[in-house]
Amino acid sequence: MIKPERLKPGGTIGIAAPAGSVDPAELARGTDRLKEMGFRVVLGESVAKRSRYLAGTDRERAADLNRLFSSPEIEAVLCARGGYGTARIFPYLDEDAIARHPKILVGSSDATVLLNHLRQRFDLVTFHGPMAAPNFGRQPSGLTNTWFRKILVEAYDGLIAVDGVKGLKGGQAEGPLAGGCLTMLCSTLGTPYEIRTDGCILLLEDIDEAPYRIDRMLTQLKDASKFKNVKGVIFGKMPGCQPPSHSRYLLEDVIGEILADQAIPILFGFPTGHGGEQVTLPLGVRVRIDGNAASVTLIESAVR
Repeated sequence: MIKPERLKPGGTIGIAAPAGSVDPAELARGTDRLKEMGFRVVLGESVAKRSRYLAGTDRERAADLNRLFSSPEIEAVLCARGGYGTARIFPYLDEDAIARHPKILVGSSDATVLLNHLRQRFDLVTFHGPMAAPNFGRQPSGLTNTWFRKILVEAYDGLIAVDGVKGLKGGQAEGPLAGGCLTMLCSTLGTPYEIRTDGCILLLEDIDEAPYRIDRMLTQLKDASKFKNVKGVIFGKMPGCQPPSHSRYLLEDVIGEILADQAIPILFGFPTGHGGEQVTLPLGVRVRIDGNAASVTLIESAVR
């Protein structure tokens, strides 16, 4: 894997909007909080634009990413928000420029497709983590800030100590981390950007999807053999995905049924992606999960 250079204290973060149009107030608050953390911030040219529900045209959004990756001033690229539209910019990405200037890329939700594409296309470590507007701008969190700095600035490796995670299946496993938003991973099936999961620890998270829809998407991944050679699975907090309170089952029961034949450790409730607090997780580096201890450990640092 190609590990990008670490983000230096006081370093410059470029903000791109590869997907949906951005709330200017949330973006302003997010930018201010990044500056309070000691970073410089440069906004991409299309971040304030709107084309229907997108932050500018496909070419404009792609051009921002190309510029930020090529600029020697920018040490890390942070997605402004998710929504929809990231996959539409792939034909316009200057992939040669990205390969020549590998650097930190952080995002989640709709950005899942970009993170995994660059991880698979160039063996570049990418980062499933907070975004400028919805996380730093709308849902500020000490835990989010701490792990953003630990992973990207301090080059942390070791146990990621967080509360609220539980093991659905026991055992230990190691492998490179892959995945992200469940809906977006399913959207890649049958495309050139289809996620590859063999030998991986698979990260799955989502928001506001009814249990039957989670069932449908997990079944789709299973039918596509995406669990066949997976070493373990980490589920996010899955906010808004539990059944109504009067139901006699939980989302965990649905997951357990779909993955009943998988003799692998499975964790549930890890704070990443949707759900407020967010640990920055590097995709592509080796992690260890323990279903008995309900723990995740980075075996190696993600930046150099």
